[in-house]
Amino acid sequence: MIAVLYVFSYFVAGIALLLLANGMLATTMEQAGTAPAFLISAALLLFAAGAINLAVRGHERRLRPRERFLLAIAVYLVLPAMACVPVLVAMPEVSFTDAYFEAVSALTTTGWSALPEADLLPKSVLLWRALMQWMGGATILMIVIFILAPSRVGGLPDSQAGPIDYSANVERQRLGFALSRVLPLFAAATSLCFILLAVSGVQLLDAFSLASASLSTSGFTSRTAPIGDYLSDIAIWVVTLFSVLSATSFLWLRRMLRAEPAALSHRESFYVVGTVFVLGIAVAYMLLGSGTASVGASLRDGFSIAASIVSTSGLEARTGGHATLPFALLLTLIFVGGASFSTAGGIKMFRLGAMSVQSMRELVRLVYPHAIRAARFGTQAYNIQTMKAIWSLFFAALVVALIASSALGFAEVPVEQAILGGFGAVSNVAIGLFGEGNQLVRFETLPEITKIVLCLSMAVGRVEVLAAIAVLYLPFWRT
Repeated sequence: MIAVLYVFSYFVAGIALLLLANGMLATTMEQAGTAPAFLISAALLLFAAGAINLAVRGHERRLRPRERFLLAIAVYLVLPAMACVPVLVAMPEVSFTDAYFEAVSALTTTGWSALPEADLLPKSVLLWRALMQWMGGATILMIVIFILAPSRVGGLPDSQAGPIDYSANVERQRLGFALSRVLPLFAAATSLCFILLAVSGVQLLDAFSLASASLSTSGFTSRTAPIGDYLSDIAIWVVTLFSVLSATSFLWLRRMLRAEPAALSHRESFYVVGTVFVLGIAVAYMLLGSGTASVGASLRDGFSIAASIVSTSGLEARTGGHATLPFALLLTLIFVGGASFSTAGGIKMFRLGAMSVQSMRELVRLVYPHAIRAARFGTQAYNIQTMKAIWSLFFAALVVALIASSALGFAEVPVEQAILGGFGAVSNVAIGLFGEGNQLVRFETLPEITKIVLCLSMAVGRVEVLAAIAVLYLPFWRT
């Protein structure tokens, strides 16, 4: 447990530094009175992180697999409890459950909100929410490279992650190695998106919220209205483009920028881009056939909807645009999500490819019982152990999605929307849910137990489900 506390202290320090930046920026905003809440929280968390780090320094060692999974769960369940404190101080009318739900939703890059509408929130809270979702995007990339890929959770391929599991003897060095592979590209892409949005005429707070949402594939913006109501066509295309890039593997993007030949053989990210393209054309055709928009507007909205679904960002150009697709197709797409080593949620495209390859092999075996056929999806080869892990994760994710759906059903959300919300929680996508009278469901009005179950579902979905189950599996701790 000492090693877990040691590494966790670095995550606490990270969120404390973001709190400090948020508090300093809040002093220049209209509601400067909320700045002390962020500055004091930053000071307390920096003190706590430093105290933990100094107390256990010298006793650090390599994390065991079970301790890695415990660390991942703590990041998404314990860290939000610290991150929500300044919101509680700045907005005393908000309950702890709602503030905690907001922090979990931001750090897991889901994008569901239990606070009042964005237009009514202080700008400092909007900025903090954008910073949290940005940190959530960077954090999931680090956790995948640092924890999940070396442990091959759910059959996750580790071929792209490199030799991180053997790169150092102490966790501080391994964490620094993972950070160096993720943060520079992630920060540069966010900066580029922010600049392009600002140049296109978007206000600075809106531009940063949208840039952090696009790169982390989250759904938090600084306005209540859909992005099509206040963004120009150019700005919508920028958001769409960066959402698609974030749904691909960041390690693949890194190799592409370095012009490494191996990047061309990584099929998964190409399939993600191809899916967005085909789906965008199909949705645009449906919108154009309805006669409510021009060709340009149909293409803009079609690709925006496609990118929001595949990337699990939920940033659609029009309210209810997801309903354009058949329910079964929408459910499948959000459950699959983007590529491995991306900020997108879902079970990931390579697992769908693996299950498809295995299904085809079984069909071929019925005709040619003695045929030998390689199991491969692009450059990723599959053996029986990998397939067992993938099918286990698929089943576990379905169970968690159904539990979350039941919690929404308990809150009297219509059955179809409850199922959509349950799958959205596990896939970390801010899908819009509609209740009675075709009104959007406000999460702050849901029962406390429903919000707690959704928080657990969002966190479990972010750590690939099986890692969370391993933490609760007692024999795993005895070995």
